[in-house]
Amino acid sequence: MGSMMAGVFIGALLFGYLSDKIGAKKTSLLAMIIGIISIALLLLFIDNVVALVIALIFFGFVTSAIGTIAPAMTSALFGSKDYSRIYSTASMGLAVASIIALPAYGYLFDFTGSYLYALIAIIVMFAANIFFIILSFRDKDKLVQEGHWN
Repeated sequence: MGSMMAGVFIGALLFGYLSDKIGAKKTSLLAMIIGIISIALLLLFIDNVVALVIALIFFGFVTSAIGTIAPAMTSALFGSKDYSRIYSTASMGLAVASIIALPAYGYLFDFTGSYLYALIAIIVMFAANIFFIILSFRDKDKLVQEGHWN
């Protein structure tokens, strides 16, 4: 847990800085790639303590992304008009997803005796996030060109 919390601390600073310097889209994509790497390390190097510590630090990075990148993504995708309303709706979605996902991981462990399927599901969700981030910004560019974005 100490390794993960160190990752959360470093990740929050890093992702905040990167969001300002390279933008929310690239920072979000980087966070998802780091997430895939962290889960892959957990799956592939289960007996290697150093790899597990690195994996947990990386997973801490991704955990911090929720608090740092989500607000940046909201303003990058939707602008500043109605920001508080849009961000509060997005935050509610994150909370509902957590309410569903965390017990689901436990149920998967109870049924299979392993977290393997939960970890694979997380990799699939990271990959889906990459796809949807790219798609979201593509559609945002279309709105900007049409003059519908503030």
